[in-house]
Amino acid sequence: MKANLKNTDFLGETDDPKPPKPLLSRERESSLSERQVEALVQLEKLIQKGVPDLTMSEIASRLKVSLRTLYELAPSKDQLLLIAVDRILFRIGGRAKKAIKNINSPLEQLKIYVNETGKAMDPACLAFTRDFGKLKGARDLVDSHEDYVVSMTKKLLERSVQKQLIKPIDISAFAMILSGLGREIYTNNFDSSLVKSPEEIYHEISEIIFIGLGTTEP
Repeated sequence: MKANLKNTDFLGETDDPKPPKPLLSRERESSLSERQVEALVQLEKLIQKGVPDLTMSEIASRLKVSLRTLYELAPSKDQLLLIAVDRILFRIGGRAKKAIKNINSPLEQLKIYVNETGKAMDPACLAFTRDFGKLKGARDLVDSHEDYVVSMTKKLLERSVQKQLIKPIDISAFAMILSGLGREIYTNNFDSSLVKSPEEIYHEISEIIFIGLGTTEP
């Protein structure tokens, strides 16, 4: 049976921002063979600890697939890795949207969405790690996902202000701060001696921000 590798759908209201275009289209994905699907699944596991300094041939050996299988997926190592990271980022975004689907309060949606998308700072997704940033096209890929998260955060902030759940604020500024918080914490944690983990720091700071917006709930 073919493994399930479909991108998680983005769910939400009709005026929600449009998500980025996946590097591997649904049409292309639906045409993949079982061997190709498994290769992508294993590649995502391989890169969880960072972008491997391996050739396409060496990656094929690690994944126990033919070199031809990899080149059928992408014309280069960089593009292959970008596809894998793109899928990871889409899963994070998809789970965030799914988590807020049945919640009526835009403020509660915002808290959950910020928490879920904050998982992009996990090294498993490689979005902000130094070695991933060296790949050609990496910045454009990350920017497309970041832009979407900022837009979605902004939309939830706007709805919260409209319903008077938070006080009037500079929505664009707060959207950028909340959306980029995880990246800044994770990036700066590389060369620092922070006592707590990036995840713990992220949750503490975001909680303080929400308190300042007019809510005392965690």
